[in-house]
Amino acid sequence: MQPQIRHCNDHTPLGVRHLVECAENLQVSEPEVFRLAYRHWYERELPDALLDELFGGYLTRQELPGWVRCYCTRVLNMADVGQLDPREFGVDRPRMNRFSDQQFASLLTLGGFVVYWLFQA
Repeated sequence: MQPQIRHCNDHTPLGVRHLVECAENLQVSEPEVFRLAYRHWYERELPDALLDELFGGYLTRQELPGWVRCYCTRVLNMADVGQLDPREFGVDRPRMNRFSDQQFASLLTLGGFVVYWLFQA
């Protein structure tokens, strides 16, 4: 899953900026930060219904639970000193590399040639 990164400006609340930076550093989505923070804080999985409610509050009112703010602060502190290991914060899977625009264009061109060749034969 790719991060759902928002563009922050000077008027963006600090908690929201921290959540976005945390997601960037861990290379996960913002809802995944909620899941990881909940697991880190409560040592159990975040129920989907509760995630929907909490993330909805974040999206509409920019409210973050204290345990999410605390988790983000810890991640950002470790990133600032160059010692961030995502596995220590519950990110178990290897990071997914995103296609660059050039790789995507190359793949799209190759796909176009294959389709052209199939219909011309």
